[in-house]
Amino acid sequence: MMKTKELPSVTSALYEKMTADGYSKPVLDTTKWILGHFEAYCQKRDINEINTTVAAGFVQECFGFDYYNTTMPMQTVMRRPLLILIEFEESGNFYKTHQRGSTTEIPPVYQHLFLEYRETVNGLSISQNTKGRKLWIFTKYFEYLKDQGILKPSDISFTTVHEYIDQLDGFAPATIRCIKGTLREIYDWLYERGYVGFTGRQMFPLIRKDPRNKLLSCYSKEEISQLLSCIDTDTESGKCVFCILSLLAYLGMRAGDVIRLRFSDIDWNQNVIHYNQQKTGNPLTLPLLDEVKFPLLDYIKNARHESTDPEYVFVTLYAPYTKFGCTSSIFRMVDQCMQVAGIEYEGRHHGPHALRHSLATNLMSENVPLSAISNILGHASTQTTEIYLTVDETHLKELTLEVPYAKR
Repeated sequence: MMKTKELPSVTSALYEKMTADGYSKPVLDTTKWILGHFEAYCQKRDINEINTTVAAGFVQECFGFDYYNTTMPMQTVMRRPLLILIEFEESGNFYKTHQRGSTTEIPPVYQHLFLEYRETVNGLSISQNTKGRKLWIFTKYFEYLKDQGILKPSDISFTTVHEYIDQLDGFAPATIRCIKGTLREIYDWLYERGYVGFTGRQMFPLIRKDPRNKLLSCYSKEEISQLLSCIDTDTESGKCVFCILSLLAYLGMRAGDVIRLRFSDIDWNQNVIHYNQQKTGNPLTLPLLDEVKFPLLDYIKNARHESTDPEYVFVTLYAPYTKFGCTSSIFRMVDQCMQVAGIEYEGRHHGPHALRHSLATNLMSENVPLSAISNILGHASTQTTEIYLTVDETHLKELTLEVPYAKR
């Protein structure tokens, strides 16, 4: 935990880091202004240690808004400098963006446990976003334990974690699986250190994927055209968004592969894009269609900013211009375009993967062979591609068995 007397040196180092990362002068000036007031606030009240609770008291008293209400428009201006200050002091780095969500602080009774776990996580060879997700799940779970009156690891029962999972509301099945997987890792970690008497593997022997019991979301060719037509390609940001959505819609690329696309993956002479898929590691070659090629050229020549990640095609829309750290920005692009285009998506997924599903389904409606569609999507087997037939009533018949003729 940061001491107040360390604040000047930490903020100075933070400014240097932000300057080196290419943040604009207005952002740097705002950060200095907020943290300068924060330092004066702490000194005036003889605060010795800085944490999230102190930061929340500061913004409430000085600016009159709730630090924990992250949906407020003041989040970026007032709250973010404090967030990155605390992150920078803890890890020497900070997140480039902060999603609007809940802010949770580890209960004091579990502070020592959190610090041990954080040290372990920081030593892993994983991305900063993945580290943050693991620490967030750890914090939320131990906050739940505190609320249940469980104040030490030895009091945790075998059924506690299942009761926690059962009370989670509003999370997608994939998110629940991610939480289960992380909690299994946490309990293995606790068991190795003698804090609990059972392992995560004993608690979650198998984390099953939910069966596909719903039709997959699909958008018609007319809706895809409507989606792309709504984008203002006269602006730099519009050129970037249009290019990314073209890759999703016309080539069916996964969002994770789009944000990792490198200039070396594009063969302009052969008119192909060749890359290793993030999900499977398998190589995939896609045609550089005109519907993709010309938006790419327009973005690269007229809209892409100089970046500290020069090998990546796509960089963030705002300084510092770095590669995209996660796919959430791509989801927001698709969602916002859906709204602007006036596409009714109630009851349908409306993210990047829905465009991939739509490409497959629309190709099927044009009688493109299943094997060809499988090659385009990068599936190792046509059995994987067959899940897309569930959205196509015409081609759904291809999966049904013939009903035997009954003699009378």
